[in-house]
Amino acid sequence: MANPLYGQNKSDDKLDNLKSVGDGDTSVNSLGNYLDFLGGYQGNLSAGIDISDAEAVAGLATATASEILACTLLPNALNTFAGINSAAGTMCYLPPAVLGTHIAMEITGEVDDATDPLPIKCVGALGSADNVFAKQSLMWNGTGATLAGRHLETAGTAAAPTTVNIIYTPAAAATNILGPGSVIHFYCPKATQWLVRFDAVAKGTGVTGLFTIS
Repeated sequence: MANPLYGQNKSDDKLDNLKSVGDGDTSVNSLGNYLDFLGGYQGNLSAGIDISDAEAVAGLATATASEILACTLLPNALNTFAGINSAAGTMCYLPPAVLGTHIAMEITGEVDDATDPLPIKCVGALGSADNVFAKQSLMWNGTGATLAGRHLETAGTAAAPTTVNIIYTPAAAATNILGPGSVIHFYCPKATQWLVRFDAVAKGTGVTGLFTIS
C-alpha cells in the first residue's frame, strides 16, 4: 500500500532543508543562510582563513596553486583580510559556488598603502572555472557620502551573467569606503553564481575607493 503521507513527508523534507535559521547548521542549502546574507549575520558561520598582506600580494594571476589556496575563502565561514595593499595583489578567490553557501570576509587591515587594484576573483580557485557573479546591482549597507557613485551593476544578463572580477581600488589616504571592520558577504542562489553585498565601515569620510568589474 502506498504511503498516504508521502506527499506530506516530501514537503516536510523540503521545509527542513530551508529552515535552518539560528540552528547553526550550515550544511544545508537553506533559507537561513540567505537571510543571514541579507541581514549581515555572522553567528552561524564557522572560523575561516586569514589572508595576510603577503598572501594577497602572492595571489596574483601568476600565483601557484598553493598561493591561490591561501587566498581562497572557506565556504560557510567568516574569513578575514589583513592586507594593507603594500603592492599589487588580490583581495581573495571564491570557492566553487554551491547552492545555499554563505561566506563572509571581514577587512581587518588598513587597505590604503597604495592605489593598486585588488580584485575579488570568482575564477582561479580549484573547481571554480564556471563561477560568475550573478547579474545584480551591488548591495550596500552604509551611510552618506560613502555610497555616492558606488551603485555598480554586474555585466551580462540574468540568464547569462559574465562578471568574474569585482575590483576595489583604494586611495592612498585615510578616506576609503572599506575601512577595518567592513564585511563583504557572498551567497550562492544558484550553482556557479555568487551574489555580493558590502557592509561598509568607512575610514574617515569614506569618499575614496572605487569599484569596477571585469
